[in-house]
Amino acid sequence: MLSRCPFRFRTEIPCVKAGANAPVAQLPFPTSGFTTGLVPSFHGLSPNFVPPLTHEMDLSVEQQFPGKIALSVGYVGSRALRLPVFVDANLLGQTPHGLRTYAVTDNTGVTSSLTEPFYLKTDRANTALGSLNTGLSVANSWYHSLALSFRRPFANGLEILANETWSKALDDDEVAGTNGTFYGGNPPLDPNNIRGEYGRSDLDLRNRFVGSAVYQSKLLPDSKVFKYGIDPFTFAGTYIAQSGLPVVAALSGYPGSSGASSALAGADGGVTGAVMSSGSGTATAGRPPQIGRNSQSAPGLQDLDFRISRDIEIHEGIKLQVLGEAFNLANHRIITSVNSTYSTYSAPSSTCSGSAAPGATFGGCLKPYVSATAGFDTPSGTNNLLYGPRQLQVSAKLFF
Repeated sequence: MLSRCPFRFRTEIPCVKAGANAPVAQLPFPTSGFTTGLVPSFHGLSPNFVPPLTHEMDLSVEQQFPGKIALSVGYVGSRALRLPVFVDANLLGQTPHGLRTYAVTDNTGVTSSLTEPFYLKTDRANTALGSLNTGLSVANSWYHSLALSFRRPFANGLEILANETWSKALDDDEVAGTNGTFYGGNPPLDPNNIRGEYGRSDLDLRNRFVGSAVYQSKLLPDSKVFKYGIDPFTFAGTYIAQSGLPVVAALSGYPGSSGASSALAGADGGVTGAVMSSGSGTATAGRPPQIGRNSQSAPGLQDLDFRISRDIEIHEGIKLQVLGEAFNLANHRIITSVNSTYSTYSAPSSTCSGSAAPGATFGGCLKPYVSATAGFDTPSGTNNLLYGPRQLQVSAKLFF
């Protein structure tokens, strides 16, 4: 599954064939023309990079009941292969020669130890080069969903449509968005262990309900009061309720950040010395190692929209439609973004001490992020293009 292939950007990098987790062989790099510690501006794809492949499956059963009511139950699934992940190719196939033990304190104040492999600067395949921001098509994903749908077509002035979806999406580090192919992924803690990132997808929405109803009054058609006062109105509403999306939890600070000793500084960032930004190729903190990728959830949301309309006949073929609309009628607080900083790193000191595992070095402390205004998972945004506070509007349309 491994191969050696030229990457024609002034150097060579290890390559990964589709389906491989990570290469294990070290390849030669040119050393002339570079200065020690140089970090080239480099961003590209492995020569073995291939387009993703997706298999989709669906099955549904529908039953019709009296009154033209229909109930359907369906399964939708997909299996995606060869999704993009960006890592430092200068560390691919390399063995970390460092080992760091961290003192991890949870939200209840209990402290435990966690030992992680640590990539040193000398662990690079070519120590004269910095990071090589390289895309590999090695991630995979699974999606499963069960959808329940209830439909009552418009009859006797009433129409109802309700859909409930239970789903689960897991992957090795797939990224959401249109730039995922070239700037993709939450940075893996270890470029040689992509499967260690297996967890919830960025768009893993476990539960979503959408219901809508339309009602046009047909009460007492012979009564002038109802004919001109109530019956001409049409009432419509939509209700949405869904669970929260995963939060890409972040770590504040890391061993190789500013102020760290050269002995502790890693090739890249994070608690493994191997975490690199997929956008810039520079060191970044990444996620706390004590929690799984995307294992934390943001709050869900509820939204109710409502509309009242009435058609007023002016002349044959001419009518005026008057509408009153309310968005987020119940004025629920809809949280659209949260603070994602989960833990804070601090270097060994008089206030941060601990014992290391055999063969390891004590690397510092990971404590819950504390903020008077923005602790982890606290709201940082309550509106976007789709949702916001209650809004009311009145409008009119002339049809002729």
